[in-house]
Amino acid sequence: MVEQGVVTFPEESQKNQWVAVLLVTGIVLGFIAAFAGRWTAEGMAGTYDLRAVISVADSTTTEGQNGPHTTHEIVAVAENGRAVELPTGEAFGLAEPVVVRLSSLTDRVLSVRGADEVVEAHHPWEKITAMSIGGVVLVLGVAVAFSVTRPVTVRKSLSFLAGFVFGAYVVLAPLGFGWTAYREAADPVPNLWEHRRDAWGPPPVIGKGQAAVSGDSTVRVLDSRAEPPEGAEAWLGGFHVLALRVEASRLGDTALELSADEHGAPRRVEDCAGAPGAFDGTAGLVCFVVPSGYQPKYLVVGELDREVLLTLQ
Repeated sequence: MVEQGVVTFPEESQKNQWVAVLLVTGIVLGFIAAFAGRWTAEGMAGTYDLRAVISVADSTTTEGQNGPHTTHEIVAVAENGRAVELPTGEAFGLAEPVVVRLSSLTDRVLSVRGADEVVEAHHPWEKITAMSIGGVVLVLGVAVAFSVTRPVTVRKSLSFLAGFVFGAYVVLAPLGFGWTAYREAADPVPNLWEHRRDAWGPPPVIGKGQAAVSGDSTVRVLDSRAEPPEGAEAWLGGFHVLALRVEASRLGDTALELSADEHGAPRRVEDCAGAPGAFDGTAGLVCFVVPSGYQPKYLVVGELDREVLLTLQ
């Protein structure tokens, strides 16, 4: 076709348009395929667990078009000294011991368990729904892309393939979305016990084996064992555990906790994770998950002005 002295080739121009469309379509479907493929592979591959302690628990709130939006930075220090970023939001507190399950294929976090909660980072229902939809879109996208661009030529195929590879690379490459959970460094675990003592001052200290009295409550520790009690749920075996055999009177809702140290802050496990003989309000086992290297010094009975320290060592 000749228009005002310029020669154009409508057929060639249309081919170029379809090549561009296929390139963009390939990028989009490459993104989807990489995300869905990695998610599926992580679910089928092996896993490994790391004991760790939360060393950073920060949040930032910004105002957006749909209202306030909060982002969380949660980093834990593993027993091997490596820093691990956790997608857990507000589920766990600063200095709390956790067990992190990672994919042996990608080193990405699959789940994080604490003393009283587990966060499934890999397959919550939102991700299952999104990946299912993504798989359907992927299949339909490929079918539609080539059905509307017939006849299929080498040029069109290479254009689609180039876009597909590029999209997948951006998702899987370390410089794109393919990062692992590991970070170069993390802040040391804060000693919350020092902060607590600075804020509240020194409470009364009761000698080992004696009874601690806080308000109307009386507590005595009979013995302790640094292992999960028999009959507890299997997940508790992934933690370092301290189990105290306690007798008490008029305890009510009086708090019982272990003193923290530079390794972290122990957390009490409700009903000793189902172990027979768990504390029933008057006697039995009180279990805590503790950080690696922790040395139990005090059982803290009560809070604030009624806090009493019962010596354990």
